[in-house]
Amino acid sequence: MKQLFFIMVCGVFALNLAMGQNKSVQAWGVIPGEYNIEQAWGNNPSMENLYSDMRIKFGRMGEEVNLTLEDIDGTIYLNENFTLGSLYENGEEFKKMYLRYDAYNDEVELKETLQSDVVRSMVKHPVYSCSVNGNEYYYLGYTDEDGNPQKGYLTPLVTGDDYTLFVKHIKVFKEGKPAKTSLDNSFPHRFLDKTEYYVSKTGEAPVFMKTRKSDVLSVFTENDQKAIKSYIKDKRPNVNDGDDLLNLFTYANTL
Repeated sequence: MKQLFFIMVCGVFALNLAMGQNKSVQAWGVIPGEYNIEQAWGNNPSMENLYSDMRIKFGRMGEEVNLTLEDIDGTIYLNENFTLGSLYENGEEFKKMYLRYDAYNDEVELKETLQSDVVRSMVKHPVYSCSVNGNEYYYLGYTDEDGNPQKGYLTPLVTGDDYTLFVKHIKVFKEGKPAKTSLDNSFPHRFLDKTEYYVSKTGEAPVFMKTRKSDVLSVFTENDQKAIKSYIKDKRPNVNDGDDLLNLFTYANTL
């Protein structure tokens, strides 16, 4: 295994998490001499510390709604438990660490051991990816629902020469509402799950795909649409279901 060197960005920061523990947060990653810091951080000036973005967001949220994470139902993570996974540089595994994905802040958190109090954040750069719990996370440029260019982590569901289907799991904060009368229902502050799908055609940057049958059909080339229509008519896939979309795009790559 080649020797790798990593740099820590802007020292150590403290973060008070929902469990009330103080975590030392450090940035993980760039190899000196191969990728300069400006390149690895992209165009986001807040990347001087990759974890400070989460601290800022929750600080702002606390000021606006006057609450802490303990007051919010749900979790910002797909899986709150750290699980052993792999880190990759340009597709080659170089280290195993304990990982979990923060879907609210679009961050991959890392720990050397389960017992460690030091939580690191993986550098957001296309050369770095990871896999954990059967999911792969790639930092990519993509086009969002509004047609705007974005950068973030996407997880491939189907990979093919013609079509690659990605999913993006998002946690959305929803402010609670107290009951106005005894007949009304109150709703707590909570994190809600949101799922988005993106499609890359012949290796191009992924583009947001609406999950309506007509919109899904429009993703495919004209040469493939006739066969896709027959598949949809025969199989009747639920285009809001990840497994059905996986089967549909797997079939599309055989055409």
